[in-house]
Amino acid sequence: MKTLLTLLTIPALAFAALPAKKVSTRLFPDGTGSTKEIDPEKHQSTESFVDASGKMTYKIIYQLDDRMQPISGVYYNAQGKVFQKSAYKVDGADRIIQEVVYDAKDRLACTKNFIYGTRSNKSALIGVDIYDANGVLKQTQKKK
Repeated sequence: MKTLLTLLTIPALAFAALPAKKVSTRLFPDGTGSTKEIDPEKHQSTESFVDASGKMTYKIIYQLDDRMQPISGVYYNAQGKVFQKSAYKVDGADRIIQEVVYDAKDRLACTKNFIYGTRSNKSALIGVDIYDANGVLKQTQKKK
């Protein structure tokens, strides 16, 4: 009987240890928004973006590492067709420091290097350097 109780307890403990799915919603000043669902069990996250009328414009399915940070993302338009793929590098502070962007046919489109600094004594994104497929710096975006 003791063995049976132990065997029944193990699956219950394992199930209780699984992290729960997490859903968050953002509303942007222009009326657009997004909803993100994180599934720790699958190491996957899905973020859907909507226009001001609530119609989905595109979604991204991210593959996540063990810390639930993005490794890669596949971008789908409203019709479900892939239009972009990205691979991400994350630093020790769980900030994306690089995004390598590919088109739907896996051709390199550009590389974005994210630059961090401080604002109000907090870490903040201060710029993005964008390189074309040949590695030539095409644009530096400063963040306010």
